[in-house]
Order: sequence, then structure tokens, then C-alpha cells
Amino acid sequence: MKPRVCIVGAGPAGFALAADLQSHGTDVLVYSHPKHRRDATAVLSKGYFEATGAISGFTMPRITFDMRDVVEFSKILILTVPSTGQETLLRLLKNFDLHQHTIIAIPGNLFSLVAEAELNAGCILEANLSPYACRMEDGVLQVFGMKRSFSIAARHKTPTAAFKAKIQKIFPQELRWCSNVVEVSLTNINGVFHPLMMLMNAGRIENTGGDFLLYCDGLTRSVANAILAVDRVRVEVGEAFGFQMDGVVETSNACYGASFKDLVDLAQNSKPHRTLKAPAGIQNRNITEDVPDLLVAWYGLAQKLGIDASPLEAVINLASMTTGTNYMESGRNLKRLHLQNQSKDDLLEQFSIGSA
Repeated sequence: MKPRVCIVGAGPAGFALAADLQSHGTDVLVYSHPKHRRDATAVLSKGYFEATGAISGFTMPRITFDMRDVVEFSKILILTVPSTGQETLLRLLKNFDLHQHTIIAIPGNLFSLVAEAELNAGCILEANLSPYACRMEDGVLQVFGMKRSFSIAARHKTPTAAFKAKIQKIFPQELRWCSNVVEVSLTNINGVFHPLMMLMNAGRIENTGGDFLLYCDGLTRSVANAILAVDRVRVEVGEAFGFQMDGVVETSNACYGASFKDLVDLAQNSKPHRTLKAPAGIQNRNITEDVPDLLVAWYGLAQKLGIDASPLEAVINLASMTTGTNYMESGRNLKRLHLQNQSKDDLLEQFSIGSA
């Protein structure tokens, strides 16, 4: 009998995962929210979707707009929506008994800390980022690159070897198991790359409608210097918890099996990155997801730990001024993560290496 998996999120990342899993013999059901059905409607109208690039071929997964179908189809639910859409799904999922279900949020961005008081789930896992660099238009999926591995962890309890093996069987990529979800969040280097590349190229994006290569043209030496300043805070927060932290270049190299010497080398020569065009506008998930759900969370942790977080604060404030959104207030701050009353010692006891 084929293994069954539900993919909750009918966007590029969800359809890329569906194509990859179906090609490896997994039976897939894809859920599309009724108010966000553009890609699902395009696929249904054609009867299939075509993938090109790192994944190629024609795929027709089953698609539903009813969350009840999802819960009944499989005990494994993989959330592939941006973290900004997770709380919409949370409001739907909390109406079901999920104590036998495993939920895997890709990316997690500390979803389990937001959800644990409301969601009756058997297990919540978080991954650091989507394995696929991809975009989708009119039912055609372009997969620019596919990561060899990604990080994952559970919110509570240390998973058994048997459980880890069960989850690994789902994914073609290697899973790197972390000690907890804070470590996973800190390995999501999208928060290091994306916001500064967008903000430091804002005029160019708006003047050209994104008609340039975001990495190849936009990640210059000065942009790289700013990215490294943000990365130093990320690494320092991780090291305070006892995590073995790699810098942004080393982390990216590990994901793609590459050996770039620095950020500019990566931007110019990385196949998955060098051909990516910039988004058409600033109101894009590179800002609207990565600033509130990564940088704001890291900033709160850094403050509690007594770490200088001024580079994070600068980026968050600049993004807030640029978009007119108070990300410190609306993002995943310590209050929304239910950590506002935790002391430094409490955080270290809960999330340091070796904690339960």
C-alpha cells in the first residue's frame, strides 16, 4: 500500500513537494484554501501541471478545498504555506481531533510555539525552509533548485529513532534533526538574505517592476556586508543556546552541496540563485514573512539573552517604515510566542542543547 501524505498549501512549494513525493511513490492530496485557489484552479482547469528545471514532468495530484478531506486522508499533514498563512490554517485545524496526526510545518518559523495552546496535535514538527526554489504561473511550475537537506525538529520530546526513520521515508532530501524548534528557526537563512536584498534594492525594484536578477545584480559587496552583520546576531543567539552554528555561506553551501567562498561568489555563480529575478514589488514574502516571523523572533530572543541585536532592530524598523507596517507589534514577538514572561535562565533551560 502506498504511503499517504496531505500537503496543506497549493502554492509553488506545495506543488513542488507534491510532484517530488508522487515521483517517489507517495499518494498525495493537496489542500487549497478556498480564498487562495489561483494555482489550484489553473491546475484543475488543465487536468495536470508541468514541472520544469530541477523537477521535470507532468503531475496531477488530487486537490481539495475541504479541510475535512485532509484530516481523513492521512495522519501526516505537511503545511507548505508561508508562515504568514499558518494562523489561518490553525483556525481551521483546531476544529478537528488531531491527536493521532503529525503536522510538519515547512517552513516552521516557530509555528509550534504559536499553535501549542490551541492545536490538539499528536506531534508538531518544524522545518527551517522549503527544499525547493520555485515559482509557478498558469499551471507551470519552475523549479530553479532543490536542496539536498533541510533541518527539522519537534516542539516537545526527543523523537525516537523509529519516528525519525518514518518521517525520513516521506522526503527525498536528507533530514538534519535539530535539538528543538528554536535551533531550526535559526537555521532559516532566508531571514538573513531576503529582507536586506529587498530593502537595499527597493528603488530599483519599484522603478523596474523587478526586472533585474535579485542575487546576481542585487547582492553586491555592500549588501553582503549588511547581511553579514545580521548573520552575526543570528549566530550569536544560537551559540548562547549551545547550538553548533555555521555562518550564512556555510549553511547555504551545505544545503546545495556547494563550495562558494563568500556571498558575492554565491550570488554570481550559484545556479539556483543567479537566475532568480527580483519580485515585482516590496510587498513580498521576502519582507512580509521573513521580517515579522524570523527577524522579530530572533530580536526578542537576543534581547532576553543580553545580545546586541541592533542590526536586527535596524532592518525591522526600516522594513516597517518602508511598508507602513509595525512588524515589532504584528510579528512573532515574544508575546505571540508565549515567551514574554520567560527569563534568560528560563529560555536557556527550555531551549539549550540537552533540554527536554
